This record gives sequence, structure tokens and C-alpha cells, in this order.
Amino acid sequence: MVGRSLASLFSTTNPPALASYKVSKSSLYERNLQTVTFAVITGVAVYLGTRVGFALTPNGQPNSAFWPPNAILLAALLLSPRRVWWIFLVAMVPPHFVAQHQAGVPIWTAASWFLTNTTEALIGAFCITRLINPRTVFESVRGVSIFILFGVLIAPLATSFLDAAGVILTGWGRGYVSLGAERFWTNALAELTIVPAIVLCVSNGGRWTKNAGLIQCCEAGLLGLSAVLATFLVFGFEPASPSTTPVLLFVPLALLMWATVRFGSGGLSLCLLAVSITAIWYVVNGREPFPSASVRQNVLALQILLCTVVLPLMFVSAFMTEARQTQESLRQMVCNFIKAQEQERARIGRELHDDINQRMALLAIELGQLQEHPSDVASRVQQIRQKTDEISRDVQSLSHDLHPSKLEYLGVVAGMRSWCNEFAERQGMEIDFETDVSSRISAEVGVCLFRVLQEALHNAAKHSGVKHIEVRLAERSHAVHLVVIDSGMGFDIEPAMLGKGLGLTSMRERVLLVDGTISIESKPMGGTTIRVCIPLDSAETSQCAAG
Repeated sequence: MVGRSLASLFSTTNPPALASYKVSKSSLYERNLQTVTFAVITGVAVYLGTRVGFALTPNGQPNSAFWPPNAILLAALLLSPRRVWWIFLVAMVPPHFVAQHQAGVPIWTAASWFLTNTTEALIGAFCITRLINPRTVFESVRGVSIFILFGVLIAPLATSFLDAAGVILTGWGRGYVSLGAERFWTNALAELTIVPAIVLCVSNGGRWTKNAGLIQCCEAGLLGLSAVLATFLVFGFEPASPSTTPVLLFVPLALLMWATVRFGSGGLSLCLLAVSITAIWYVVNGREPFPSASVRQNVLALQILLCTVVLPLMFVSAFMTEARQTQESLRQMVCNFIKAQEQERARIGRELHDDINQRMALLAIELGQLQEHPSDVASRVQQIRQKTDEISRDVQSLSHDLHPSKLEYLGVVAGMRSWCNEFAERQGMEIDFETDVSSRISAEVGVCLFRVLQEALHNAAKHSGVKHIEVRLAERSHAVHLVVIDSGMGFDIEPAMLGKGLGLTSMRERVLLVDGTISIESKPMGGTTIRVCIPLDSAETSQCAAG
């Protein structure tokens, strides 16, 4: 319930068009209220994160071992549209300066940190949102790569040394290069642990809580408890022998792998957050994993260790998520294939039973009547022959719909033109078919184009309400382009893609199987245009006519 509430609060999806100005104004007010509420929550989180950051700062050091505010702001920006980012920057001002003042930070140092903190979040958020949907950034290898490149490397690297410069110029610390390097690892670790946790919990929290069973909840609780307990045992006690320290440091790794395999990116980020905060707290307070090193060196070593451990696990989680999505897509494709097969069988059965069979029965009755009245043979034989020809043509048309044999014998272009002529004659329509293809089209691509054309024309005949359709088949840039245009009723694309009647999903899947692209442009009362582009394989094409 909490996850669903947060997801609703942070949602940036535009509501459907409203019928009246009053309702529209009310909806705008609600959206603005949600944005302001989210900004206030972000401000409170930034204040608490700043206090945690100062609590995890080693004595006498200007740099914290773990600095959450930047990551909290980045996560908030990723979950919000760009047009309201300024609200979050304004909401961050009071908590930032209040927390800095309470920690005794000079005003000019606090001002420089505010500038660099917000700049880091803005750089990361802008680059990430330009390249990928931020709500799905952790569900693919590409998304994780983009996040690590811009959110963990470039943005912190661009601002950490500015942070260090502000510290040096205001007399808050010394050693520009070392301060900048330490600041980078501090920010990078926070981005790796906090941003995925917030984004995934807000985006998927409602679904997680809805689908989680008792056993899964118990497993998640056991995992979290084990992670904290293992970190406590590793960092909270001095090892029996210094030689065992490197081995003990990797004990939490097994738990992080458990979280990755069983709970994906969300489980990994939450488990890593618990491990990081617990381990850093012990290190900052003198429980040093390497007794011969200073607290400052131990903090840096721990930060590098956690970052290098989590990076491959994030990619593993992304690989597993993509594999699950691929498996689900394959399962859905198999279901769609079986459903389409059953629908086609049902259609053939109806055609044979309700049409062909009934007409054959009537023909048999007429022949029986001729046997009883031989004198009428001369006058009625022509009618019977005409009906027989019609039945033969319909059976032939049904056969051509099932298997486009003309593509094999005439070629793709001629076969498609012939089928368009037959379809137009049956439906009483006019199909303007134009082509400009010189290369030979492979059988696989030809069947795909034919099926898409077939589906598009059937849809137009049933739903468009027009009697004129344009079909264009052309070759450009070593690809074949099919365009089907009608100026009819049109439809709303999104509901149609989710529906079962128009076969748009089948068209899209067919085109994707041959590495092509398909776009559908339509709106109610605005006509429909279907564009398909399929690359021509150079090994299967030659400069000869396709028919």
C-alpha cells in the first residue's frame, strides 16, 4: 500500500483529457500539489541525509565517508519531469543550509557545497533522462551502463574537485587532490547505493508489495537481517588474526549475490545500502578492517571495495532482468501464436461451414430439382455453372489467404499486386498499388510484407469505411518500404495495440522477426497510415526484378 501511494504521488504520467475547465483546473491543482509534496519530502530527506552524512564523517576530516544528499536529489529529479526540477532545487535550499549550520560548516563552504551538490544531480539527471526512461534505467544492461557512466562517474568527477576547491578556498581543509579523490569515491558510493533503491522502490514498490507472498517476505526479512548481522560480525569485532581480514571483508558478498539472484536490482540496492551504512559506521568509529592503516585510509579502502563489488552485480542483475523479460516475451509470443492458430482455424471452419458448405448444399438442391424437371436444364445450367465458378473462386481465395503461392511463382511484387487486385474485386474497392523495387526480395521478407499488407487491407475494409486505399512498395537505402494509406475512420492506437481485433501486435511481431521497423499513424476520423521498413540482406538480393 505504501509503495502504491508513493508511486501515485511521484507519477509523472499525464491524465486523460478532461471534459470541462473546472475538472481540468482541479486536476492541475492536484498535480501541482503532488509535485510540491514530493519536493517537500525530498527536502526533508535531504536534511536527514545531510545529518547522516555528517554523522559518518571521521573526526577532523572535511569529507564524509557517505554523503546521501546528492543521491537523494538525483533520484528525485529522475522521478520528476524536467519542467518542475527548479521546484526541487528551491526546496533543497532551507534543509541544506540548516543542516550545514548545525554542523558548524562556514556559510561560504556550505554555499559552495550547495552549488556542487545540485550541479552533480542536474548533470546526472539531464544526461540519463536524455538517453533512457529513468524508471526503467536499472532493468537493462544499457540502462545500467548509462547510469554508471553519467550518474556515478561523470557527474561526481565533474563536481568532486569543485567541492575540494571550495573546501580549500574557505579554509575548511587541505590537500586539494586527495580531498577531490576522496570526495569522488564518497559521492560515487552514495549514487550506487541510494539512487537505485529510491527509483526502484518508487517505481515498483506497489507491484512488489502486491505480488509478494509470505515466504518471499520472510526471505527478504531474513536477507536484510543476515546482511546487517554479517556486516556487524565482520566490522564490529577485531579478527583473531590479521591475515583473515581480507577474507572476512568478502563475507557480505555472498549475501549481495543472494539479493541479486532472488530479488533483482531492488534487492541488491537495498541490501547494499544496509551493508554500506553499517560497515562505514564501524570504520568511521575506529573499527578498522586494516589495523595498520589510518581511519582515512580505511574509509577510502572500504569505499573502493564496495564500489568495485557492486558494479558487476548491477550488471548481473540487469542481465537477469533482461533474460526474464525475454523469456516472458517468448512465452507471450508462443501464446499469441497458438491463439492466432486457433483463430485462423475457427475462421476457416466458419468460411467452410457457413459459406462454402451452405452454397454447395443449395447447389445440390438445384441439381436435384433439375433431375425432377429435365425440361429446365437448358435454362438453368448457366446459373448453376456461374454459381459453381463463384464457389471455386472463393475456395481459391481462401487457399491464397492461407498460403501465398503466387509469391513463389510470380515473385513478391507481382504476387502482392495480383492479390491486391483480387481483394479489391471481392470487396468492391479500389486499391492504388504503386511499386519501385529493383532488387530481389527474399522469401522470408516477402511473406512478412504480404502478411502485413493482408492484415492492413483486411482492417481497412472492415473498419475504415472507405473504398479507396493506396499501397506503396519502394526500395530506398538498401531497404524495402511498404506504406498502406487510407483516409477512413481511423482509430486510437494505444487501445488498439492492447486489443485483440486489429492484429496490430501480430504485424509488429512479424516485422521485428526480420529486423524491420513498423510505425502506425492514426487517429479517430483522421485516417490510417502504416509504414514498414525492412532491410534487404545483401547476400539474398540481386539487381533483378522481383516480378
